[in-house]
Amino acid sequence: MAGKIVADQIEGTTTTETVDGASVTIPNVIDTKYVVNGSSKAWLTCVGDNTAIDDSLNVSSLTDVTSATGRQNYSTSFNNLHYSFVGQAESTFSTTMVNLYHTHADKTASATQFFTVNAGGGNLDTEENCTQVLGDLA
Repeated sequence: MAGKIVADQIEGTTTTETVDGASVTIPNVIDTKYVVNGSSKAWLTCVGDNTAIDDSLNVSSLTDVTSATGRQNYSTSFNNLHYSFVGQAESTFSTTMVNLYHTHADKTASATQFFTVNAGGGNLDTEENCTQVLGDLA
């Protein structure tokens, strides 16, 4: 039988700090809706040519689509397409800035396709790509 925890708040140890010369006790409590709704539901760190996952959460696999284009496939799909996807690319291969993007046309509840380009708009494999996804899981 699976267990279940039902809670409205998560409470940690209270702290005492000095604010404007006065000692103030600060309760360390957070409403669980902020944890559920505000936490990353998937993240990925991968080799920049999209051939290997370095580490991840809720990413079942990585597909190297074409040069500088990858697709992260989710272990648990999102509820809909209205999730937030952000990413960054790191490269010392290029003397210009490299950006990581995705297009809505290549976004599904179970995967997000992304690509990296340099400042001139050309596709460029990088050393490392990192992504975070926030949204409601199915």
